[in-house]
Amino acid sequence: MFNDLIYELSQDPFDPKRNFAVAVEYEKAGQIASAVSFYLRTAEYGYDSAPGEVYASLLKLAKCFEEQNDRFSTVSNCLLQAVGYMPYRPEGYFLMARFHERQGNWREAYAWARMGASRPEYPALPVDVEFVPYGSRFEQAVSGWWLGLRDESIKIFQDLLTEDISDHYRKSIEANLAIIV
Repeated sequence: MFNDLIYELSQDPFDPKRNFAVAVEYEKAGQIASAVSFYLRTAEYGYDSAPGEVYASLLKLAKCFEEQNDRFSTVSNCLLQAVGYMPYRPEGYFLMARFHERQGNWREAYAWARMGASRPEYPALPVDVEFVPYGSRFEQAVSGWWLGLRDESIKIFQDLLTEDISDHYRKSIEANLAIIV
């Protein structure tokens, strides 16, 4: 299958959807440098013709660079480009909030989470970018607690526990509430 993708891409090397498909396969194979190259090609060639793939590529680029450590500016720039490209979609806001939360940048995490929580859901992207619809609210609660917004955090966490969320988030919320309350 991968060889077929490469052959198809060789027939039209500027096709953003084919570049995207190749990037995804390289990432799955753990060949991150190659994946980055093809995600970049997707973003460049598909700006006007393949918006879903371009947006997803920018988000995937951020993930690829984040895994390399010490690429904080590059990760942030990829996410900023994604949000600037499709400011109405929620994924970039969530990923930026999570990125800042992991760095301990509570004010930034809170601001991005609040913006993300106000975005409506959209159809799924062509690839998983680790987005969950309740993620921005979760990040808002976590970062809010660090900013002294204890009551708001408790309320958000309790509201999330009434929803259909993954076990991972449920356990994290329960652990956070055990500390906060």
